[in-house]
Amino acid sequence: MLKNRIITASLLAPLVIAAILLLPPDGFAMLWGGVILIAGWEWSDLAGLERGGRIGFTVALLAILLAARLFALYWAPGELPIWFYTAAVLWWLGWGIAFRKIPEKLVKRTYPTWAKVLSGGFVLVSGWMLMVWLRLNFSPYQVLYLVLLIWLADIAAYFVGKRWGFAKLVEAISPGKTIEGVYGALLAAVVLAVPVGLWVGLEAMTLVDFVFLSLLTVAFSVCGDLFESLAKRVRGVKDSSGILPGHGGLLDRIDSLLSGVAVFYAGSLLIPVFLMFGGSLEPEIILQADEPALEAPAADHHYDGPMEVPPEMEEAPAADEHSGHQGGAQ
Repeated sequence: MLKNRIITASLLAPLVIAAILLLPPDGFAMLWGGVILIAGWEWSDLAGLERGGRIGFTVALLAILLAARLFALYWAPGELPIWFYTAAVLWWLGWGIAFRKIPEKLVKRTYPTWAKVLSGGFVLVSGWMLMVWLRLNFSPYQVLYLVLLIWLADIAAYFVGKRWGFAKLVEAISPGKTIEGVYGALLAAVVLAVPVGLWVGLEAMTLVDFVFLSLLTVAFSVCGDLFESLAKRVRGVKDSSGILPGHGGLLDRIDSLLSGVAVFYAGSLLIPVFLMFGGSLEPEIILQADEPALEAPAADHHYDGPMEVPPEMEEAPAADEHSGHQGGAQ
C-alpha cells in the first residue's frame, strides 16, 4: 500500500508541478477543470446516483465551469466577488465546527440525494473557481505553494499519526486520523512557510501573517478531508474510486485542496501577500476587458491653467529695485 502510494506520487508530482508553472492561465483552468470533472464523476457515485444521473451531474458541472470562465469579465473581471469566497470560507468553517461537535450525529443522519448532489456541486465548482482565480489574480507560484503546503501537511500527518498518534481526531468519521497527526501537519506548515516567506523577502509582520495563513489553510484542509470521509462512510466505501494506485480516486487526492484553497485565497487578498520569485510582488490580474488601450492625450498648446515653476526659479532672489536688474544678473 505505502509502496504504491510512493510510486504514484513520484510519477504525478513532477507532472503537476510542471503544469502549474508552465501552463498559461487558461491551460491551467482546463487541466484543473478536467480533474474536477473526474472528481465530480466520483462524487456522483458517492451521492448514490445511477449511471444516467452521474452523466447528467458531470455534464452540468462542465456547463457551469464553462459559463463561469466565458462570462468571467461580467461577474469577476478581477478578483472573485467577496460574497463568493466568503461563502466558501463559511461553508468549511461550519463543517469544521460540526465535525468537532456532532460527528456521531453526522454519520447517523440520512441525507437526501438532492442535498448530496448540491453540496458536492458547490464544493467542486467553488474549488475550481478559487484555484483558477488564485492563478489569475496572483501567479503560478501562489498555486504551487498551496499545493506543496497541502502535500507536505498530508505527508506529515500520515507519518506522525502512524508513529505517535493515539488520540483520535474524529473517530466516528475517520478512525485513522489522530490529533497528533494534525499537529504534525501544522508543524510542517511552519517549516515550509518560514523559509518561503524569507526567500520572497516578506517583512516581519507580513511573514507572521503568512505563517498564520498557512496554518489556517492546513486546518481548513482537514475539513475537506473529513467531508469526503463522511460521504464515503455514509456510502459504505473506502475510496472514491481506484483510479490512482495506493491513493484511491482523484477526489481522495484533492479533497484537502478544495477546502484549503478557500481560506488561502481570501487570506492572500487580505494580508496581502503575492509569492513571486525574481519579479514584482504585485498581483497578476489576467482577466481584463478586451478594450483598446487609451492613447496619451496630445499636448495642449493653449492650456491657460497655472504652470508649475521649477524650484530653482522659486528660490531666485528678488529683482534689484535700484538697478532695475534681477539679482545675480550681471
